Amino acid sequence: MRTPNTHPVPALRRISTALLALGLAGSALAAPLCRAPANLLANPGFENGRPSPGGNPPGWTFQSAYSGALGTWDTAVAHTGRRSVRIDATRPEDSHWLQSAAVPVNTPLFLGGWIKSDNLQRHDQPTSPGATISVLGRWDQPAPTLGTTPWHPVGMSFITDTSPLLVSARLGFWGGLATGTAWYDDLTLVPRVAEVPHPRWKILVLVYPQTDAVITQPDGTARHVQGQASPTEVTQALAHARLFVEQDIPALTSGNMLPTLTVRTASRPMQTLSPDGDMRWWPDAQADAEPGFDSVIVLWEPRVRDTATGESLWLGSSFGGMQYRGTRQTYTTVTLPYAGPNGNRNVYKLHWGASILSHFETLQRTPQPTVPPVTMASRYVHCQTGQQYVWLDETLDQPTPNSIYSNQAGFTHDYYSGTVARAEAPAVCLGIGPQAWAWGGPVTHSGTAPVFTAPERVEALVSQVQALRTAGMLGPRPAQTLQAELQAARRMLSLPRASHQASGPLQAFSRQVEALVHSGRLLPQAGALLIEAATAAIGCV
Repeated sequence: MRTPNTHPVPALRRISTALLALGLAGSALAAPLCRAPANLLANPGFENGRPSPGGNPPGWTFQSAYSGALGTWDTAVAHTGRRSVRIDATRPEDSHWLQSAAVPVNTPLFLGGWIKSDNLQRHDQPTSPGATISVLGRWDQPAPTLGTTPWHPVGMSFITDTSPLLVSARLGFWGGLATGTAWYDDLTLVPRVAEVPHPRWKILVLVYPQTDAVITQPDGTARHVQGQASPTEVTQALAHARLFVEQDIPALTSGNMLPTLTVRTASRPMQTLSPDGDMRWWPDAQADAEPGFDSVIVLWEPRVRDTATGESLWLGSSFGGMQYRGTRQTYTTVTLPYAGPNGNRNVYKLHWGASILSHFETLQRTPQPTVPPVTMASRYVHCQTGQQYVWLDETLDQPTPNSIYSNQAGFTHDYYSGTVARAEAPAVCLGIGPQAWAWGGPVTHSGTAPVFTAPERVEALVSQVQALRTAGMLGPRPAQTLQAELQAARRMLSLPRASHQASGPLQAFSRQVEALVHSGRLLPQAGALLIEAATAAIGCV
């Protein structure tokens, strides 16, 4: 009888050959990573050692910048286990529990943990994060923790150029002092790695049908403005947003990104507008942009009236916009008139594409030179054919193959799929391709949602097949056939004595994918990714 760590080598070679024929051979063929990278922090849950009055958990020291905070190894409150660390500050402080950690340099890292707080207040600067987990000497920080909160996860990604790092469970920040109490537990510092199948971005579409804000003009005059979109406009805008996330993104990325969507209507009007040029304002929805999403798309109403004069105003700087936010949650805005009835999904394609570029640029995962989502005619071509683009805007009423916004073949498609090239170097593929998507989003990636073991990989494949069906990239009957093979693999993996047999249905899954690609019922790029993921799962059985 074979051991659980063996599998039929000839079958694997056939799958590898099929994958190579499809044009995408990834790291899974060489040596799939079958367990999450080790935590680089010692005693991350503060469980080791013997607590004593005033004592520190092994591996950790406490510092208070102004000697006004108390650090405690708490044995009564914990996220998991029995212990945590706590900081109490009765006056404004920047204090921290510290550990020096050796790390690989020039590598994307994820630093995360769990925080609980009681009456945390900012002082000095409105941008103080309150309680946070960070690295001394860096400005990076997760979303703030303020007020009184239950245990909740926080985290951030960054690339370091030095080792060791001073990892900090911190209350306050440079120039952003804080008071109150915070607990910290279950810290993690791990290298981020590329995965197959690629991590699925969690996208929040947040709509504000009403605007009710006070804006300050360049001359210092304050104006109270109000506006409201019609229910029909909101319904149409949300329908467009859903189609963009569930159908356009998978098509534009050639199946490399299959996001999950959450749609919410804000419970209050858009009240916070930031200046963005002469008589233009930027909607700030950070109060409602939950940190658990990789990307937030805000739909808002820019058509308002001055409540004092009755004057009609347009507040938006354009159809939409984005912010460059590094490795943090991406942020895109689209004005409601151009999110639905008077516009089309090209607005989403443009501005969301710009927002994700900033994330991958910061992670240094995009080939150089970086391709901007807005460019000029004749500057770029398809990297595999050298074909130029039709420089027209495709619309729903007038589809134009190989045009700017075509989902199947065009500049924006190749930008999202990593198959665009400069005209002077037509064989060098650029853009956001599989090599970037594999690293995940700001929140959903190998450090927060690991997919390494065979059962995890099979579950991810089940989700991927369903997403391809939702996107209209895979028919119901083929999807049902693929899911049946994955269900068989799932059942065998659940039985310790039969787990090694899961390689059989996974090989059958790959053969079915290959047949779908050759018959034209599945895009080659999407098929290659599924086969690569199945091959990696076999390698981890």
